[in-house]
Amino acid sequence: MDGTLSNIAGICSTFGVKCFPCAYVSSGTPEDAADTAYEISALIAVGNNNYPTTRGLVVGSESMLQGYSPQTLISNINYVRAATHTNVPVGTRDLPSNLISNPGVVAASDFVMADIYAYWAQIPINDAAAWTIQQWQILTNDFPGKDVLVGEANWPTGGTNTQWSNPAIVPSMTNQGIFLSNFVGMANSNHIEYFVFEFRDEPWKVQENVGTVEQNWGIIDTNNVKKQSLVDYLATGFSMEIHSDKTNRAQIAIQTYEGNRYSILGTTNLLGKLSTNFSFVGASGTNQTIVNVTNSGGQNFYKAMQNF
Repeated sequence: MDGTLSNIAGICSTFGVKCFPCAYVSSGTPEDAADTAYEISALIAVGNNNYPTTRGLVVGSESMLQGYSPQTLISNINYVRAATHTNVPVGTRDLPSNLISNPGVVAASDFVMADIYAYWAQIPINDAAAWTIQQWQILTNDFPGKDVLVGEANWPTGGTNTQWSNPAIVPSMTNQGIFLSNFVGMANSNHIEYFVFEFRDEPWKVQENVGTVEQNWGIIDTNNVKKQSLVDYLATGFSMEIHSDKTNRAQIAIQTYEGNRYSILGTTNLLGKLSTNFSFVGASGTNQTIVNVTNSGGQNFYKAMQNF
């Protein structure tokens, strides 16, 4: 909520992007207490704006991990809920272990977000996505009826880590692509809401004495160029659905990345040669584009292709 960050919820509302605004809370110094009071006040103001895209208000960002008192966190959650005059849910975000060991915090929350990192848990990449889903399942089993979201999950693409040397736990674009492909499919099939951490690399982050991995979790680099891991995922992650039962025309919903160019290919049978029907640009403000195709040439099957 610091500075202009409190404007993000309003911007999201303008563009129809769902969001969970978060107040960062901390303790230890008078400055921490003042910052926390400011953050909570700003979060309440955002909640009372009643933006239709604000899915929930998050009080605390891994605050218990950083030593914040669970009882104080509960008080903050209840305070925000009482001070907001809308029906926006209020919750918190932390590591699964901290949520499990503090059931009172979970009980006070309308929802919880779990930050789950297979990399830091030293889970080999081929097991990383399944392990992440298992951690989510443990939380839902421990707290039946509570909405549990994955607040952060991903795999780093580079940097050094002096904490261990394991060939199955390596920061790389290849491994991030593997994680994204496996995790997103599993999360969707289990109807899990999730956030991929993170959009862009953060070179300002420094891991003192343990390496530079924290700088390299983005799916795009600092020049706003999609990493190969994301390109590989997008190239294999397409889905489409025929919405029309007409024989000469079909409407197809295609998974897209806004602003990128795509082609629709058509063939008369699964073994036939694909021919390009037309190209289009991914719709803005969404990850899906609706296109209409006409079977004037007798095509029965269609495939979307991103033009890299």
